[in-house]
Amino acid sequence: MKIAVLSDIHGNYIALKKCIIDAKEHNVDRYVFLGDYLGEFPYPHRTLDILYKLMEEENCLFLKGNKEDYWINRRKNINCDWKDGNHSIASMIYNYDNLKESDFDFFESLLIAKRFEIDGYPPILFCHGSPDNNSVKLLPNDEKTRNNLDCVKEDIIVCGHTHIEREFLVENKRIINVGAVGVPLVEGGHKAQYMILESYTNEWKIEFCSVKYDISQVVKELHESGLFDMTPYWCRITVHLLKTGKISHGSVLGEVMKANDYKDPWYAIPEEYWDETLKKMGIE
Repeated sequence: MKIAVLSDIHGNYIALKKCIIDAKEHNVDRYVFLGDYLGEFPYPHRTLDILYKLMEEENCLFLKGNKEDYWINRRKNINCDWKDGNHSIASMIYNYDNLKESDFDFFESLLIAKRFEIDGYPPILFCHGSPDNNSVKLLPNDEKTRNNLDCVKEDIIVCGHTHIEREFLVENKRIINVGAVGVPLVEGGHKAQYMILESYTNEWKIEFCSVKYDISQVVKELHESGLFDMTPYWCRITVHLLKTGKISHGSVLGEVMKANDYKDPWYAIPEEYWDETLKKMGIE
């Protein structure tokens, strides 16, 4: 059995299409998606329509990421905190405003973790962040990670959320992060990431897959959709990450807040705080 595992699409449907084509060329038997389907890119239904079509044609498991909780919580609370944020939060507002009721229902139906098992092979726990919290990162050499896994029975945990492709051990547990389809932290940029799990002689073999694609169309759509004008600083980070594979949105956000001694809420950071920090970090 071959399982394609994909995470953190963030609305980059062009990268998603390339990954699915590559997975089909590897003759995978099923697909597992670990969440964060939308986020930094425009035209959310181009991503969702690909996923809905694949759901009809293939054996698929979809889990919920932390991004999905933003949309769900906003739907439940019309006065949620980030509703009236400035440019810092505009991509989230854009995506929310372009979703249908059926999309919200789909997101609400998703679990944050799922055990998978076939006879003769170690069980796997799939999740976005950690097994009981889709906003928590599983990291090597981290006490919080060890604590998060204390009650987990499975010895193999497959996750996403950090956008960093890697495998490491936490005591006797094997943690496999599949990286990211949409905005991976990968040397050189211009790549999408996913992973193939293959059952082989009573063990699970893993293959990390990097798929090159032309990011020029992605950047073009950021501009033609108007999203770049709505949230210029956030989109500058996105484009830099696509081109170089370096510097995550979260790390830039942290630097902006640190440089200006700014506290929460992050979604209301004054506009004038962004430009100087981005320039210092080499983000055009």
